[in-house]
Amino acid sequence: MEGITAAQVPSRLEDNGSRTIWRGKWLEWALFSLALVLYLATRLVGLEKFPIYFFTDEAVQTVMAENFVQNDLRNYDGEKLPTYFSKDSTYNLSSVSVYLQVVPYLIFGKSVFVTRAVSVLISTLAAVAVALILRDVFKLRFWWCGILLLSIAPAWFLHSRTAFETVEMTAFFAGFLYFYLRYRYISTWSLYPALIMGGLVFYTYSPGQVIIVVMGLFLLFSDLRYHWQHRWVALGGLLLLAILVIPFLRYHLAHPEVLVQHLSTRSPYWEQNISLWNKLVNYFRDYASSLNPLYWFLPNQRDLARHIMKGYGHLLLATSPFFIAGLVIVLARLRSSAHRVVLFAALASPSGGALVGVGITRLLVFVIAAVLLMSLGVDFLLVWLARGVGWLLERRKLDLYKRLPFPAISITLGVVLAVVNILMLRDALVNGPTWYQDYSLGGMQYGAIQLFTAVNEYIDRHPEAELMVSPSWTNGADAVAEFFLEPGANVRLGSVAGHLYQHLPISKNMVFVMIPSEMEKVVESGKFKDMRIDEVLPYPDGAPGFYFAHLDYVDNIDEILAAEQEERRALQETTLDIQGMSVTVGYSMLDMGSVELIFDGDVHTVARTLEANPFIIELSFPKIRQLSGYHLIVGSADVHVTTLLYPGISEPPVQTVVDFAGSVSQPEMEVNFDHVVSAEKVRFEIYQPYSGVPANVHVWELELK
Repeated sequence: MEGITAAQVPSRLEDNGSRTIWRGKWLEWALFSLALVLYLATRLVGLEKFPIYFFTDEAVQTVMAENFVQNDLRNYDGEKLPTYFSKDSTYNLSSVSVYLQVVPYLIFGKSVFVTRAVSVLISTLAAVAVALILRDVFKLRFWWCGILLLSIAPAWFLHSRTAFETVEMTAFFAGFLYFYLRYRYISTWSLYPALIMGGLVFYTYSPGQVIIVVMGLFLLFSDLRYHWQHRWVALGGLLLLAILVIPFLRYHLAHPEVLVQHLSTRSPYWEQNISLWNKLVNYFRDYASSLNPLYWFLPNQRDLARHIMKGYGHLLLATSPFFIAGLVIVLARLRSSAHRVVLFAALASPSGGALVGVGITRLLVFVIAAVLLMSLGVDFLLVWLARGVGWLLERRKLDLYKRLPFPAISITLGVVLAVVNILMLRDALVNGPTWYQDYSLGGMQYGAIQLFTAVNEYIDRHPEAELMVSPSWTNGADAVAEFFLEPGANVRLGSVAGHLYQHLPISKNMVFVMIPSEMEKVVESGKFKDMRIDEVLPYPDGAPGFYFAHLDYVDNIDEILAAEQEERRALQETTLDIQGMSVTVGYSMLDMGSVELIFDGDVHTVARTLEANPFIIELSFPKIRQLSGYHLIVGSADVHVTTLLYPGISEPPVQTVVDFAGSVSQPEMEVNFDHVVSAEKVRFEIYQPYSGVPANVHVWELELK
């Protein structure tokens, strides 16, 4: 077995037999136990208060577990004991994170604290695995500090208090590293729990599939000689691996389109009509940026605000010297398999996230490698400090050198790291709610717990009320509502915007729950009278967040709506440079994006009609153009597209009609005319036959051929 210590020169303190208190290991185990208790405390205290949001990705775990139990252990597709839980294109979760919530749901029901606490408990596996790697494999004196270093990594501190499946995947990855290193250094039979942990990584979070495969390839070739020496154990590992892959094969044989669908949804450039070289350039650019120390140690604005602790990097800047020292140690000892494992863990971490774009939730697993490096650096520096102190005390003929350096340094280190943990918890609970003041859909998406608690209390007080709750403040509001509301509650999700553009029924018992931007539109519209606000829920900064309001139309509402509808039917007009030609563009009124986005060549930008169906786009050219077809991106919508090509003012148009069923995996329609048409003007009418009027019609891109 390879000996691995931060410094391999024998200590003077060890040689003279003076480390009796240290040999007893009681201090190490006491510090380990206290570190673990502190880790759990800093996760569980105020768990419902920070992060201040309860996100749809958290709620859906328990919602799917509930439906799984109620539907005879089947998912939404009717599959028994499924590998994945999918609900249309909105949610596509691996099975592990849902299965983990089943027993807690059966015991406690739906609870924010319990849902998050399940993830916290799983995250503790990462803390324990890191500490045991440092103790059993690297033989560090301060092995227990890995728990506290992990705990104060801001990215981990924040996300380990959520129920995001990336946390569980990262914990299983840490478990995989521990058991693999046990296989490599302690017991070959540890290969089997290592493979099971790797399987959990694979089935918990989609980027984990790439990460664990890449890591497996690294380890296969790095330790090939060792695997061959223990080939009978390795052969058993291959058989176990074959068993572990069966659920994946089962699902993908039944759903062969899923991989392409997932890539096209999360990272459309893999579906773009660009060369493989350009796709690989995009991939490795994101991969390299994921390993940039500036991204990890300095505050960034690349990630969404709800994934950042304000003023912190994803890793504490103060720990960067230890990270660098650990990296130097690893690079200097690459002949050691254990050191290579740490390096490979760091290099494999971005491999999954780079497929779909840089983001801390996809890169969280890097924290494990970073903490291992920091721990190596801390131990190396403190061991030399302890030796220096011991040598100095011995030179001065002080008996303290026999018992002081290592215990004193250990206790000091533990106290410092504990204080940092406590201060970080206080900062999060006290200041976290007002770190960012954008509490809307584009920001913190605050209010799930507060809003639906208020909704349930309102229903209790007013059982006759019919509540229409705005979904515009969060993603996947239906999953959040299903988490909090009782079955059959007289509550539906919907925006007041529908009542602004149509004369829809408003009963005396109807209560609109609106966010500030919707309330502003209601007030400015002049379409309502006798508005009565029953309740206002504030945001954490004290500003109004949600209004519970009764509305009634003004008497002449039909006249107002008719006049507005007539006005909106008129096409807007602008001039754009399209394919090197100045083109006059007429288009339906928009409520999102601008018409320029339809012709900008960027498939990520979109324009949406305010209420027009069809979406009309008219292009008037300065001279006759030869057209052979067009390329149109409409997303996952069924559309009926009529094209009118006008050869001249007095000539009848040439008409083409195409029906297209868009999907997440195939959002683009390619149309070729029977022959090349000369046109002075072309009109596109993009109609959604199943949406009615008014409707929001989306167009991402239109390219003429």
